[in-house]
Amino acid sequence: MGLSQDKLGVLLGLDEQTASARISRYENGIHEPPIKIAQSIATALEVPLAYLYCDDNRLAALILKCGKFTEDNWLSLDSFIQSL
Repeated sequence: MGLSQDKLGVLLGLDEQTASARISRYENGIHEPPIKIAQSIATALEVPLAYLYCDDNRLAALILKCGKFTEDNWLSLDSFIQSL
């Protein structure tokens, strides 16, 4: 998303000395961030929280698109899904 691990960590309020290592541990699945931290990461990256937990690339791409939907987009999607 264009942010280095240390820059993201500092944006989240983490100590500059440990920010990169902590974000790296989250990114590599060594530790799972608490939901509040995950929400802060999603906000900083401007993605929906669900995107961070998605393990399917196609679904992740849809989540990113849906995160930018207008109300009309949601209504159209709902109508389409109901027609399936």
